[in-house]
Amino acid sequence: MNLSPDEEQEAVAELATSIATEIVSPAAREAEAAGAVPDKVWAQLVESGLTAPIPEELGGGGVPDAVTQLVAVERLAYGDPGITMAAVWSGAAGGLIARHGTPEQTERLRGLASSRDARAAVALFEGFGRGPAELATSVTVDGDSVRVQGRKVGVPFAAIADPLVVVGRDVRDGRLRAVVLASTDDGVGVDEMTRSIALDAAAMGSVTFDVTTTTHALLGGVDADGDALTSSVQHLRLLNAAAQIGLAQRAVEYAADYATTRIAFGTPIAGFQGVSFPLAEALMRLDAARLETKDVADRLDLGAGLGARDVDHAVSYASEVALEATRDSLQTLGGHGFITDHPVEIWYRSAAALAALDFDPTCSAFEPAL
Repeated sequence: MNLSPDEEQEAVAELATSIATEIVSPAAREAEAAGAVPDKVWAQLVESGLTAPIPEELGGGGVPDAVTQLVAVERLAYGDPGITMAAVWSGAAGGLIARHGTPEQTERLRGLASSRDARAAVALFEGFGRGPAELATSVTVDGDSVRVQGRKVGVPFAAIADPLVVVGRDVRDGRLRAVVLASTDDGVGVDEMTRSIALDAAAMGSVTFDVTTTTHALLGGVDADGDALTSSVQHLRLLNAAAQIGLAQRAVEYAADYATTRIAFGTPIAGFQGVSFPLAEALMRLDAARLETKDVADRLDLGAGLGARDVDHAVSYASEVALEATRDSLQTLGGHGFITDHPVEIWYRSAAALAALDFDPTCSAFEPAL
């Protein structure tokens, strides 16, 4: 893996950082309070082309390589993870359809890629860190009929998503399948929408599926490549990891700046090892998580025979590091860390929410003291 960013990655990082600091970050509180991304912010994210990997011929901004997309998501989440993941999760549905869809399915993307009103979603998560091989949602193909049964949690725009790409496993051969539905289809049951610990801008909810449709709804058709879909789904999981790294980086930097101005015993608290060492260690672990995530994404792009546990570990390690880094950042501010005068509490809550969606405790780096 080449650790030096190429010209495209540098340009994407610069653009995403600019959008994150000038547009996304100032709108964070408003988006959380409203439970929606402000229209102006959403329009600017759509126009940037950073959140929906859709080919230019279908009206999108182009499809970057896996590492470049991670760079974009990390830098955007540096501004606000709620707004960022709302846009990224919506764009992910278009990305899956663009890569794996039939000609009829991909034709729908012409309007989706440039629409400021459309909200799409991928129904993937099932309550804890599950790789594609462990998904319980079933897809049954019987002649021209397809039945989807299961329950998904953390579904973005649960009540309005169209298209809604549901990921499950074929009951006959176990291959990964995806079905293109809409939240309003018969048999799609959306639980009552309630506020979450964070990420309210994505309007997430739990959805139950017992849908009967036709094979035209199968992403890529009856003979779709399950292995290729698995690779794409694994990449979606890495986007969550990138977001956690970005928000945690912001939290640590904010806490470090605070520590240089907060005076105790006549000196900035940054001068005390009990304050500075945890933040320094957090930055080192974030670098490690960033490198691991990019390495796994790069190997996914190359089709380098990556094992599912490699992705599980990268996602879980990023979650673990982000949880610890945001906690240490919040504690650096003491009692001020828990109040809304400072944004650290948003990043702390957001790290917890993202980790809860996709975290495999069997991949934890925890080592018992013996």
